[in-house]
Amino acid sequence: MWWIYPVYVVDLALMVFLSFQLGNLVDLLDKKTKLSGALLGGVLLACVTSLPELFTSLSSIFLVHNASYVVGDILGSIIFDLLALLVATFIWFKHFPDAKFQRWHVWNGIFCLAMYGCAAYAFFAPANWQVMLGDINLMSILIMGLYVVSLLLQPKEKTEEEEAENKLEESESGWSVAKISWVFAGCAVLLIASSIALTYLTHLIEDNDTTGFFSGSVAGALLLGIGTSIPEVISTAQLFHKRNYDAGFGNMIGSCTFDWGILAFGDFISWHQINEGLSNVQERGIFIAEADALQYEIYGIVVAAMVVVFCLLRSFSPFFQKHRKLGFALTGLFAAASIACYLLVLIL
Repeated sequence: MWWIYPVYVVDLALMVFLSFQLGNLVDLLDKKTKLSGALLGGVLLACVTSLPELFTSLSSIFLVHNASYVVGDILGSIIFDLLALLVATFIWFKHFPDAKFQRWHVWNGIFCLAMYGCAAYAFFAPANWQVMLGDINLMSILIMGLYVVSLLLQPKEKTEEEEAENKLEESESGWSVAKISWVFAGCAVLLIASSIALTYLTHLIEDNDTTGFFSGSVAGALLLGIGTSIPEVISTAQLFHKRNYDAGFGNMIGSCTFDWGILAFGDFISWHQINEGLSNVQERGIFIAEADALQYEIYGIVVAAMVVVFCLLRSFSPFFQKHRKLGFALTGLFAAASIACYLLVLIL
């Protein structure tokens, strides 16, 4: 079964190419429409680039019948997205202090932290403290509610200042909004197909692993978590390269809140699939307390808190504009700390 590994790499390469195109298309939409960059990145692009997590989760539940993939994939994807956001900001820091940056990113990050808090309760609280509705954990309902509220509060249109800046940055592309939308939809469909293939390939790799390293949650966090995070990382890097930090931050943080919604949805639909042989699903739903999942929860909260602090500094203070070298160093420190948290999960 040696062919599994090169096919996995080819599938990832396809996802990289599609993500690159999606980043370009969102940047074009940002320049050609009145929709805010935060909305385009945080809802449209975030939902599309998070479709791999959604479809791999559905495949894990209904086709592979392994719910631990869902937990590992989602928690692994969220922390990887957050650390990638800080690393990408460090790499493309030069124009970051002067770029448009909505304060909404702070609140979206707080929503993500609140979702981490709900999941922490579901993972850590004793079984007799869990509030279950059948086999569905109440925390899943709260997480889904937080995601819906974040969508309702999302800024929808550009400010007058952004409109003026938009006219100065008029796109050179002759594509119409309709053409951009159709190409965007086509790339999204191909991304879905490649993400479903990724689930099957991960399952085959785990089945043929003779080392025992790729357990369910580890396979989900590494092979699926990183693999399905590629669309967010590549599209955000492309947006940062085009100095569209607003859409980039919206994409990454929005993808994380969308991922939490996927985890909650997984709890809604997976109980009847995984009930047999997993008695603790009746105690806490999909939040099965495996060591790998718990570590991703703990270190994920740390990284999410760093992202919120970073956005606070950028949104509510002139720190990055007045102290560029110190801001660059601080961004590097945050990026290094987030990478350290991720590596600790893999090592411990």
